[in-house]
Amino acid sequence: MTLISRRQALTGAAVAASAAIAAPLVPTQARAAAPLVGAQAPGFYRRKVGNAEVTALLDGYLDIAHNLWVGIDEANVKQAIANSFLPDNGNIRIGITSYLVNTGDRLILVDSGSADLFGPTAGKFLEMLAAAGHTADQIDDILITHMHPDHIGALITADGKATFANAQVHVAQKEIEFWASESNLAAAPDFAKSWYQAALDVKAAYDGRLNIFSGAPELITGVTAMELHGHTPGQTGYHFGFGGEELLIWGDACGVAAVQFQHPEAGLVFDVDGETGKKTRAKLLDMAAHDKLLVASPHCPFPSFGHVARSGDAYAWVPDEYRYTV
Repeated sequence: MTLISRRQALTGAAVAASAAIAAPLVPTQARAAAPLVGAQAPGFYRRKVGNAEVTALLDGYLDIAHNLWVGIDEANVKQAIANSFLPDNGNIRIGITSYLVNTGDRLILVDSGSADLFGPTAGKFLEMLAAAGHTADQIDDILITHMHPDHIGALITADGKATFANAQVHVAQKEIEFWASESNLAAAPDFAKSWYQAALDVKAAYDGRLNIFSGAPELITGVTAMELHGHTPGQTGYHFGFGGEELLIWGDACGVAAVQFQHPEAGLVFDVDGETGKKTRAKLLDMAAHDKLLVASPHCPFPSFGHVARSGDAYAWVPDEYRYTV
């Protein structure tokens, strides 16, 4: 015979009573159906670098199809995608990010997004600039990494005027000579003619406010250019040093995180000089890993700040942890 203690009896009675009381209070399903939103919040993110504040501004995204790769076979691309836990839809989706650096006494913009030159999934740069609390006429300096349309598109308006009325534009001599060339425009394939035209429009719109430099000068106090040729003839990175901290914004020298850190040899058909680009990327990744540099990479996953770590014979992208306060 099973004996039940006084404690068990009291506990059982209490449970039964609780169940009886709770039963009528079980909620029914609200059935308040709502459509899926299908959109993210405005794409801007702030982070301190020393005594400066850097805001990443998301212009949108584009898709890199597998057949756009060179120097790597599709099987390795697919494996790299799997290693990064991304879906294989026949392409890799990458963001387009520009950066606003507030030093406290001037606003410095690095690149400007694509305007209407890269289709409906991009072109949101000016909207994000406004969402972050700034206007185009507040910008003092614009540093161009290279003159592909997803990096300079918003520098000009639809009618070819300067978007940034008060800014000086800094661009490498090799870069502007290549893209803002009437002869190169005439010889370009049809799909790329608008790219050259955009560069010509920028040159015309900012006439008198262009600082065309060569080499690796200090352009602004604490801001030094870095030659990163290959992706384009005059591609330039910008090294920022403020208050004892450093940041390198490196343009498209290494942009597709899912592939190019695992396979630095991999390039894209957009590379003007792929062989030079591969050598540049190898040196850049080695330096960034060795020096433990904070990097901002415009096509890495938004907000695109991170570090480079060694991974066997290659590298890995380590995203900067989210900053809950600036």
